[in-house]
Amino acid sequence: MKKTILISIIPILSIFLFIAAQSPTPAPVQITEDIDLGWPEDVMTLLDKACFDCHTADAGNIKAKGSLNFSKWEGYKLTKKISKLNGISEEVKEKGMPPKKYIEKYPDNILTDEEITVITSWANAEADKLMEE
Repeated sequence: MKKTILISIIPILSIFLFIAAQSPTPAPVQITEDIDLGWPEDVMTLLDKACFDCHTADAGNIKAKGSLNFSKWEGYKLTKKISKLNGISEEVKEKGMPPKKYIEKYPDNILTDEEITVITSWANAEADKLMEE
């Protein structure tokens, strides 16, 4: 009896697995125009490329958007903004962001050394500017 049930379930599971394997992986959604923070266009383009897929309100990665959510940036306190900018600079400089799993899925979104310099320079300058306020 158990063998009969198992034998009848295996083909159904195989069909589901086959269908799931054929489903295309969704491409990252470019959402720069939805977030207007008044930052330089080149920085926004790079953040869109490497950060916004995980760190915005529309992202599916709850842990990532819980730690940094660009969609809620304007609601952050000054000290939190400065802390987040310092974190962005450090993570990007150390190549901790974007994470390896993300890069494996979207290799075109890896940041070049020049792009890393743009982001880190901007984040440091923005943090310094906010500290003066």
